[in-house]
Amino acid sequence: MLKQLIDQVWSGGTSPQDSEIYALIHDELSSGAMDTGLWTKATAVSDGNTDKAKSRYIEMRANVLRNERKRLQEFAKQAQRQQLAIERQNAERERRFQELQSLSQREAAVQNKLWLQFTSPEAKKGKRKKQVRNTLIFAVVSVGSYLLLEEGGAIPIIVFGFGAWLLSLATYGKQELEDELKNVRRRINDLGGNT
Repeated sequence: MLKQLIDQVWSGGTSPQDSEIYALIHDELSSGAMDTGLWTKATAVSDGNTDKAKSRYIEMRANVLRNERKRLQEFAKQAQRQQLAIERQNAERERRFQELQSLSQREAAVQNKLWLQFTSPEAKKGKRKKQVRNTLIFAVVSVGSYLLLEEGGAIPIIVFGFGAWLLSLATYGKQELEDELKNVRRRINDLGGNT
């Protein structure tokens, strides 16, 4: 019983893949292309008995081939893991590239909007016209309410008109666009792109 257990451990058991191994060993024995070192060891272990040496060679050669198969399978698994890692890296690079493209387009759109609405000569000219118009309206309303109303009643109208005039001078939307542009540029920088 102990001999059977040792033989089973020594031979690595039997499995469907072993038939390929034993077929290869049979071809080696038939052609005489055996592993010389392994054959010499098998002969030494078998006290020179050729039949026992042949049997022992088959067992030892099968173990060698199983170990080679196991190494090749591990190598294949490692290669597959490396391939998956490369594919993940490539996918991440592609995702970052796509995000950079999208952010670059957004950056250009926000810059264009800032230019058209606030920075261009036409936008500045339009803002100046609006400021002059609103200043004139405030001045006319203030003078008119001062002349038409009593002094005490005109003050709240003038103060309210002054507040409305100040609000009309403000540039709405510019700060939001500048903040958005800053955030887009920060994200591009985080992704390693140039701003």
